Amino acid sequence: MNPDFLPAIGSSLRSLCGFLNRHDVDDQALTELAAEIERARTAVAGARAARRANRCTQHPGSPYDPTVPNGCLLCGPAHRRPARPVPEGVEPAAVLQLLDEHGEAAAIQTYGAQAVTRAAYLRGRSATTEQRYGQPVPDTEGDN
Repeated sequence: MNPDFLPAIGSSLRSLCGFLNRHDVDDQALTELAAEIERARTAVAGARAARRANRCTQHPGSPYDPTVPNGCLLCGPAHRRPARPVPEGVEPAAVLQLLDEHGEAAAIQTYGAQAVTRAAYLRGRSATTEQRYGQPVPDTEGDN
C-alpha cells in the first residue's frame, strides 16, 4: 500500500459525505457526485500501487539509489559532485576580459563556471558608486 494517497482519499470521502446534506438533486449535482467518486476511485487505485522507492519530486519514477538523501538515481550525480570553488582573488573584470577575448569555454576552463557566472551577473548590474570611483559611500541614513 502507498500511504501517499491517504490524504486524497480522506478529502474525497469528506466531499462525498457533503452530498448527504444536499436536498436538491439535479443533473449538475449528479455530475459533481460522479466526478468526486471518480477522484476517490483514482486515489484508491494509487494507494493500492507500490510505494515509491525514492522521495524525488523531479523524478518520481526513477530507480532507487541508497547513497543519495532523496533516493533518486538521476539526482545522485548532482549530490555527489561538489561545485568547483571560485578561486580566491579573482576579479570579475579579469574573468569578463577573458570571456570577451577567448569565449565562454576558455573562461570556464580557466576560472570555473561559478566565477564566470558571477562575473556575467555582475556585468548586467549597474555599478555602485564605490565600484565606479573606488571610494566608499558615506553613510547618511542616521543624519536626519
